[in-house]
Amino acid sequence: MSNRRRRPLGRALLALGTATLAVVAALPGSSYAEPSRDIDEVRKQVDELYEQAEKVTEEANELDDQMAASARRLRKLKGDVDRQQKKLDAMRATIGQLAAAEYRTGGFDTTVQLLVADNPEEFLAQMSTAKAFAGQQGDLLRQLQADQKRLSEQKAAREAELTRYREAKDTATARKKAADTNAKKARRILSQLSAEERRRLEAAEERQRAEDRSSRGDERVPLPPPGSGRGAIVLAYAQAQLGEPYVFGADGPNSWDCSGLTMMAWRQAGVSLPHSSRKQYAVSAKVSRSNLRVGDLVIFYSDMHHVGIYAGNGMIIHAPRPGKSVEYAPIGEMPYYGAVRPG
Repeated sequence: MSNRRRRPLGRALLALGTATLAVVAALPGSSYAEPSRDIDEVRKQVDELYEQAEKVTEEANELDDQMAASARRLRKLKGDVDRQQKKLDAMRATIGQLAAAEYRTGGFDTTVQLLVADNPEEFLAQMSTAKAFAGQQGDLLRQLQADQKRLSEQKAAREAELTRYREAKDTATARKKAADTNAKKARRILSQLSAEERRRLEAAEERQRAEDRSSRGDERVPLPPPGSGRGAIVLAYAQAQLGEPYVFGADGPNSWDCSGLTMMAWRQAGVSLPHSSRKQYAVSAKVSRSNLRVGDLVIFYSDMHHVGIYAGNGMIIHAPRPGKSVEYAPIGEMPYYGAVRPG
């Protein structure tokens, strides 16, 4: 038996729509089929649908972070290449000047030049200087070769980084397109649901909420718990966003996805986090469930594709999914993976 928790109403509605699409696709020539009447099956379908939707969204967020880091590296590599090119140009100019000076004094054999010189002592002094120039030119040529090699390596690194950037961009675009396609399917199918189907789903969802409250022994919507420090700052920021809509890839100021909300909330406390639930988990100190504090990040699902902010009283604040807004939810509403304390 599946151990998945039941999910919010909107997810159930979207699953029902997905079930309808599956039936329509299975019947060639059909334009509509009755949605499934099995509410438990609908809930199971919606869990699977939204886990996948959130997963690809978080993957796109990770790729966006990779692209931002890659863009920074590209800017540095471009600067390195430009500086190295200017250095080579200046070195070539110096070598050209030395070569011209050597040419002007190198038309005759040294002995002949000494014999015909008006002032042999002055000539010998000039030859000494010319040898010094020749030695300097040799050093410059060797340095030129080394710098040319370095420039080639820098250009190759720049091209490789550019390739990685383009690949990440293409993959992120595909992930975002997949998420958007799911959302469009949801809106299309939701428009076909009957009033009775909506009523049944709402009633089932309310029963689940009542069971959750009863299991916690708490019938109240949680109030802001007392606290201070960074966790309190994080929670206060998240509470100020309550009611604002979920949007794929959003990090404010008026819409959010799950890791966008947690990233910006912790930024208010002076901690920089990546826009990815998995990466937020990876870069933060792990804490046990029994030691959770207000502001800690709670990670859900085995692949860590969802994150919320611990609000105390067994509750989190999170941005759940499209069609919903930033809200409180019981920590047991989704499969718990772990918790972290950034900073």
